[in-house]
Amino acid sequence: MPQRILQTVTRLCQLCLLVPLLVCQSLRAGDLLIEVDGKQDQANLYLALVPADQQDWQPSLRELQGTETPLLITDLPPGRYAVQVFQDSNGNGQLDLSPRGIPLEPVGFSGNPSLFGGKPKPSESLFEHSDTDSVISVRLIPPRKKKERVAPVAPRAGDR
Repeated sequence: MPQRILQTVTRLCQLCLLVPLLVCQSLRAGDLLIEVDGKQDQANLYLALVPADQQDWQPSLRELQGTETPLLITDLPPGRYAVQVFQDSNGNGQLDLSPRGIPLEPVGFSGNPSLFGGKPKPSESLFEHSDTDSVISVRLIPPRKKKERVAPVAPRAGDR
């Protein structure tokens, strides 16, 4: 009988060690690698990561800065996220916008949506991150160049 009790206790101890190992394995967080295309110069890149169900890009869940690409976020729990990347050309630490809200510095979003309708909401730039490592690509869109206004040319005396 004592041997049977010892076997039962041993099996229970093995099970107690195995269950936390399985639970930890299912809660594993993977890394997120963000490849950035269209970098203009050596200025810092800023990355904002938000949950995809969030209405706005502020405040960011995590923010990274650096000049090296690709950008890496380690131990990101599984979920639905959105990423915004911008290049801080003037070094002030923020994305500069015109009075009309048009970016004055290169900017891009996960999923590479069109910026024709303005800055997308996080739900329009979402991606799914699982418990394994993920790789996404973000294309930076340069700011529009200001069009030079050309003064009208006055007609010359001989022109008609």
